[in-house]
Order: sequence, then structure tokens, then C-alpha cells
Amino acid sequence: MSAAGEDGRERARRAAADYAAVIASVGIDAGEAIRIVQAALASGSAAPAPS
Repeated sequence: MSAAGEDGRERARRAAADYAAVIASVGIDAGEAIRIVQAALASGSAAPAPS
């Protein structure tokens, strides 16, 4: 895997850890949190990567 690919995976891992902390702090269960992410990915509402 390229360095850029590794950087992307690490960025995604950090974002996932941050998201997990947020959902835990507001009491959203894991199943609902996953559905939220799936809906965001399906609708294309995921924020673009910064340039």
C-alpha cells in the first residue's frame, strides 16, 4: 500500500475514533451509529477531504 493509502487509513481511523466518542457521549447505540454512517455514505453527504 502506498504512503498516501496509509495516510488515508490513519485519517479514517482517527475520524472513526472521534465519531465513536461522540456517539457514546450522546447515548447513541452502535447499531444506530452505523446506520447514520451508512446513510451518509449512500447519500454522498460525506464531507470532501481537505485539499
